[in-house]
Amino acid sequence: MILFADELEGRISMKTSVPYEKIFAKFPPERQRKIKKRAAELIAEEYTLRDLRKAKQITQEEVARRLSGRQVYVSRLERRADMKLSTLRDYVRALGGDLQLMVTFPEDGPVKLRDIGTTSVRKRRNTVQKSKMRKTA
Repeated sequence: MILFADELEGRISMKTSVPYEKIFAKFPPERQRKIKKRAAELIAEEYTLRDLRKAKQITQEEVARRLSGRQVYVSRLERRADMKLSTLRDYVRALGGDLQLMVTFPEDGPVKLRDIGTTSVRKRRNTVQKSKMRKTA
């Protein structure tokens, strides 16, 4: 939204725009702090994979090296709209992060899911049990 100089005095004019910094400076420091904090939260909620990587100042080549892949793979991955959770987890780990998945319901608080994008505990147990059975047979 563009505010015009005369709007501040109660009149509407189409002559001169006022930079937001000039208006923002008139707010009390506490309100400025709250606005900046909320703006940062909103921006953080909208990061793409590419934005995350750039914010961490890591190149696609470095991510590819950490994933034992090629740069072109990382480029394609960052443009994908749909991928496996395990792939996303590996990418986030290559950036130095930890993927966490939260589920929210209107009537309840958020619930953190565990073992997402990993081999499930049950599947690992079955694999161990099967290998023990083979050894005893």
